[in-house]
Amino acid sequence: MGVVVKYIPLPEQKNIILVLEKQMLSAAEILEFEPGAGLRDQIFELRELLALESDLKPWEKINLLAGK
Repeated sequence: MGVVVKYIPLPEQKNIILVLEKQMLSAAEILEFEPGAGLRDQIFELRELLALESDLKPWEKINLLAGK
């Protein structure tokens, strides 16, 4: 998946994360916790890839990983 993410422009990567977050919250609202947890894991992996590939300062990477 990391190879694919490298070729997606940064704004689009952020949009993907936003869409996944909405899907995760929707899953939680209808008590679909396992799919929601899978989405949560995908979101974290995407944020981690963004942090690793960025030139952000360490505290900015922490904020990115935390979803801020």
